[in-house]
Amino acid sequence: MKTVYIIHGYNASSNDYWFPWLKQQVEAIGHQCEIIHFDDSQHPEYGLWKHNLAEQIQSLNENVVIIAHSLGCLASLGFLSEALQGSKLFALFLIAGFNRRLPTLPELNQFIDQVSVNDASLRLSFEHRFLFFSNNDPFVPAPFSIQLGHLMNAQMVEVKNAGHFMASDGFSEFPQLWDKLSVLLKSAP
Repeated sequence: MKTVYIIHGYNASSNDYWFPWLKQQVEAIGHQCEIIHFDDSQHPEYGLWKHNLAEQIQSLNENVVIIAHSLGCLASLGFLSEALQGSKLFALFLIAGFNRRLPTLPELNQFIDQVSVNDASLRLSFEHRFLFFSNNDPFVPAPFSIQLGHLMNAQMVEVKNAGHFMASDGFSEFPQLWDKLSVLLKSAP
């Protein structure tokens, strides 16, 4: 059985967007799923988010799938760069990910500047790596996500006109993500 961790981003909660729907899909085929809760997502602090991740992710092993959205991608990559220490994980899904300052959200600069990502180590740590991006994301320009995808050597999936993959963009469900994730979970021993 795999354990899927869903990690939300800035100004979001565990009940937002497609997170509860995806949890239901994962559990319906017999796997575990936890949605990480970050304290004060309206005023993110990297140290606090890293602490939240360490408290809520029970184990890091070959049965773990990490699915992160937006700022949650960067927080997860920073946390995993320190926490993995040679451990192997099953899969990584980055949704609207980025690893540099966003011109549209300067209030996140301090958070972004504190995160150190060991991409070389992380590429070796995940058996499967995916990055989803949209051609019309108002917060994370597609080239920023593509750059992170190349850095992580991830399979990149463009979802046209998906905005920032939020409910206001029509994403209370995320079938494109489920298509990729379900194949991995169903084929897993």
